[in-house]
Amino acid sequence: MLPASDILEPVYLDATLTTENTESAEIDWKGFPSVFSVASVVKISGAACVEVVFSRGVYLPELDLWLDSLRRRDMGVISHAHSDHTARHHRAVLTPGTRLLLSDYLPDRAGHVTLEFHEPLETERYTMTLYPAGHCLGSAQALVVSKATGERVLYTGDFKARASCINEPLEPAPCDTLVMEATYGRPEYTFPPEEQVLATACRTLEGWLSKGERPVVLGWRLGKSQEILHHLLSQGFEVAVEESAHRIAQRYQQAGVRFPGAFVPFDAHSPWREGQVLIAPPGAKTRNLLGKTKGLRFMELTGWALNGRRPWGRRGDADLPFSDHADFNELVEYVARVKPKQVYTVNGFPELAAHLRSLGYPAVHLNAKGQPDDAGTQMRMM
Repeated sequence: MLPASDILEPVYLDATLTTENTESAEIDWKGFPSVFSVASVVKISGAACVEVVFSRGVYLPELDLWLDSLRRRDMGVISHAHSDHTARHHRAVLTPGTRLLLSDYLPDRAGHVTLEFHEPLETERYTMTLYPAGHCLGSAQALVVSKATGERVLYTGDFKARASCINEPLEPAPCDTLVMEATYGRPEYTFPPEEQVLATACRTLEGWLSKGERPVVLGWRLGKSQEILHHLLSQGFEVAVEESAHRIAQRYQQAGVRFPGAFVPFDAHSPWREGQVLIAPPGAKTRNLLGKTKGLRFMELTGWALNGRRPWGRRGDADLPFSDHADFNELVEYVARVKPKQVYTVNGFPELAAHLRSLGYPAVHLNAKGQPDDAGTQMRMM
């Protein structure tokens, strides 16, 4: 169970039910803030919903289950291999693709559970099934069904709604309670069609190459870099890949992903080949790798390009909105597809939960930013 240090005393607030029939009750959430304070609890008479704690990961106390905990747990689900969703759990539950990507990070213990998509895991308290999330190799959503109540709880982790050239496509899973990432949970983050963005990227790169310049395309080393690699190779570009992103691309190949052309690891000590495009992660490591190389032009492919946010490193010479996450409209559409009775959003922005409430969904943003590491936010409908 969750240690006492991870939960603060709850504060109870009353929400108003406009009908006594809880099966079709309309809940007036207009008087409630979109972000509740630390360890706040919402209690709604007659409605049943699993308790959700957000504290450096998502915890379901009634099922004693951690999802994407950033602390080592006896047992924890890892939705995908990005470092902000992983820890070295004693017993990790994850897909084969995620385990392959984490093979150098996660201790190889007999207790780890590798689940194929759609393969149920039976425990005393619940049945768990993983569904593709479309975010990166092996990325998964976890559908957890309580054996005591039959309630279906879906945790999305990061997900991408648009078709990916290298990842398993997103599969919506109907649920009663939805706990979803809200990375781009503001209306301003509505991405243009990917084919338009990629066409612009290719024209820009061709223009730079025609002038004898050296293009560097910046994308995170796991997932984003491999998507960019596939797209550039399919358009006939000669591509070199920064070493860490290259190793991950090789893991993708081990998992059966085929890239439409050959690519090589980037060697900073060798002459830059004429006509070559470099794919590298943003940040100081890439800046140090390139040193004083002349004629560099930088392109960043990121959803944050829509408002110019640059939480890392320098601004690119060209910033284009290409993301491996769902945009705002896709987040809202996903909620409509899985038809939850209760929604909790985590990370990202609280505006998504406010918008969902305006559409009639009981929705609350669980916010742990700026709080102590051992603080938690509980939301429970009873």
